[in-house]
Amino acid sequence: MNRNYLRYSLLPFVYLLLTLIVRAQQFPCGTTVSQAQQDFEAALADTVSQVIELNRTFHLAVFITEDNDGETNVDPAEITKAISELNTAFERIKVTFALHSLSYIDNYHFDEIHLENNEKDLITQNNVRNLINLFLVFHLYNEAGQEICGYTYFPSDSTDAILLNKACLNGTFLTAQIGHFFNLYHTHETSFGIELVARSNCQTAGDLCCDTPADPDLTLNVSPDCQYTGKLKDASGDYYITTTANYMSSSPLDCRCYFSDKQYRRMINCMLQVKDYLW
Repeated sequence: MNRNYLRYSLLPFVYLLLTLIVRAQQFPCGTTVSQAQQDFEAALADTVSQVIELNRTFHLAVFITEDNDGETNVDPAEITKAISELNTAFERIKVTFALHSLSYIDNYHFDEIHLENNEKDLITQNNVRNLINLFLVFHLYNEAGQEICGYTYFPSDSTDAILLNKACLNGTFLTAQIGHFFNLYHTHETSFGIELVARSNCQTAGDLCCDTPADPDLTLNVSPDCQYTGKLKDASGDYYITTTANYMSSSPLDCRCYFSDKQYRRMINCMLQVKDYLW
């Protein structure tokens, strides 16, 4: 084979790969806590006192948008890999996720999604009832126009959907979005109040999980070997001593590897009380 032909034929693929890598490194999670979700949280009963095995499978309806050239810009094998990694994270509670269907959306206008603009149309036109609907798009923007990696509807929204930037299709990031889907918050969440290092307010502030350390937001504060490098103090003057390994943190994806007991219990509670209709 002609070497020049091979070289130039590979250039578009290499360019796309590099573009996806760069994009994946710079975009944050866009899932936010609304007032409706805060009200939902206040009314939700906590009925799970220990981590239990559910022996349950949830099914995913995955949708991939096409660009104006009809290209999907994502390898379906990456979906299979991401779901496999997702299942590893939920092995402890014997919950698995399976691909129910893979569909392609040939309306290129949906390859660029702006929250509170066209995402409702995307979901309404394609949503499959009683399944977790996962939409993969090339560009995803929040209400402020910032490009984000993903957005998940909390239980209060009654919308069983997750939106992912194709560049962020990764098992660890998908695991975090499934965490949001089943009522977990970022470990640095402040909508309920800022959690103190001493955890004296851990039941009503932060991520509402007393077995996750107070987190000041780890963005740009983690070393290549997954060590927290920040020097911030909380409102009481205590230095944050946190972990970079929790799935729901903003730590680099390669550092994240666990849910706490309380996080599992919160998700189990949501699966049993709120999302019990899913199959």
